Amino acid sequence: MSLQLKKKLTNVSTLYYLLVLDKKFSDDRAKIKKKQNKNVHKVMKAAYEIPFYRKRFDEHHLTPDDFHCSEDLVKFPVLTKAELRAWMKEMYDTHPESRDSWDATSTSGSTGVPLTLYQSQREHACTNANWIRVLMTFGYNPFFGKMITFESSYRKEKKQHDSILQRFGILQRRKLSETRCTPEGMPDVIKDLNDYKPDLICLRKNCIVRIALYAQEHGLSIHQPKWYIPVSEMVDEMTRKTLEKTFGPGLVDAYGSDETGSCIIKAPGKNYYDICNDTHVVNIYDDKNQLADDGRVIITPLFKTDFPLINYDIGDTASSYVDEGIRYVTKIHGRLNDMVLHENGDSTSVLELRKISNGITGIAQFRFVQESYHDMRVELVRDPADTTCTKEQIADFFLKKLHAIYKDEFRFRIEWLEVIPPDPNGKLRCFVCQIPKKG
Repeated sequence: MSLQLKKKLTNVSTLYYLLVLDKKFSDDRAKIKKKQNKNVHKVMKAAYEIPFYRKRFDEHHLTPDDFHCSEDLVKFPVLTKAELRAWMKEMYDTHPESRDSWDATSTSGSTGVPLTLYQSQREHACTNANWIRVLMTFGYNPFFGKMITFESSYRKEKKQHDSILQRFGILQRRKLSETRCTPEGMPDVIKDLNDYKPDLICLRKNCIVRIALYAQEHGLSIHQPKWYIPVSEMVDEMTRKTLEKTFGPGLVDAYGSDETGSCIIKAPGKNYYDICNDTHVVNIYDDKNQLADDGRVIITPLFKTDFPLINYDIGDTASSYVDEGIRYVTKIHGRLNDMVLHENGDSTSVLELRKISNGITGIAQFRFVQESYHDMRVELVRDPADTTCTKEQIADFFLKKLHAIYKDEFRFRIEWLEVIPPDPNGKLRCFVCQIPKKG
């Protein structure tokens, strides 16, 4: 089958799955739970026929009949990124006759080595449909709305002319290359946004923040869309404030990963995140792999029955609560594996570092870089719209907080930048450890 034909069939399948998905989050918790329970059993039955998962079933003396709801998944072992990588490689090496029918993609590698993923064309269509459904839950119309979305910096930007359908106002979408988001290219980027007047802007967090900061610094106004979504990274409080100054109140926080697809969403005006319970199970585990309100985010996409991801440890932590069997997330704390390394072999969480920026105003971006066991660089970007505190006051505040946490263990160096550049993978993490991993 040709690639062009496969793409067309995937688009047809995407439309089909979109039609059967819920377009908004229902208040009928019993109905939600019933649908999720049915899909949990379905994905476990499918996994039982796959050697990789059959072994995990057998090792824990389990069968698909042991799984009929999201809570039952706690019986099953957690799937790590390393285990997923090994399984994907094994599947590729042992099934040369099937490779052409798989859809291959790769994660950004923000936690280490990029992970190559394989999924069936059906799963690809389900992932696409679920993302469109996520957009629809907060009011965006994918057929008649106008969207600006991102194009990876390593891909050539596509032509900007509209297709025949787009000329009739259907499926209007334009891509913005990150290579244009430089000081030299920013005036044209802002002009394009103002001319196009999108209903929805969906860009990588580092890119949309740079646009906002440039507009604020140069006194430029930008068309405020109804909604905007910073993707690829966690939205912290400081980012939210920076973006709202330029783009208004329509911030949507959509959470997911390349592996699982988007599944947790916080719409404007809400103080909690909804979960796409018909397509995913999002459980929170404590350090003993038991269900908890606070802990690690463990995700099972329920539509992945060809290449299942059961109890996938995505690497983030979150807080949540359960109401009538339905889980709601209140806060996503970020990467669990972002750790400060110490010379004695210990490692500690960076959560205390992330909290420092909440205690003072006047900064728009920050990043901590551990250069050695005794050196840490603090990169800061001034908020051009807030001069309440001087640079000296901000630096002094950070240094006092850092010394209170680490005493004399580190030599801290404050570095002021115009903008913090993203990592090579396109992301911008608030903590980077440059100490080489052992082994």
